[in-house]
Amino acid sequence: MTFQNLYLSHPLHRIVEVYWRLRSEIAENCRTRAVYNQTFAELSAMSDRELVDIGLSRGDIGQISAEAANM
Repeated sequence: MTFQNLYLSHPLHRIVEVYWRLRSEIAENCRTRAVYNQTFAELSAMSDRELVDIGLSRGDIGQISAEAANM
């Protein structure tokens, strides 16, 4: 039996696989949330007049932030 066959048949292999997949998903969610938070903060810092100038209202900030983060 080769090392790879032994590794793939080990009971902990599945646990390790799930751990790395979850870790990757959590990292991706953190990156997505960071984009959302940054966009939300930047738009929230703008005055109502500045938002109107770019065709937005204060009520659009959440939706635009989610779109920017591909949520």
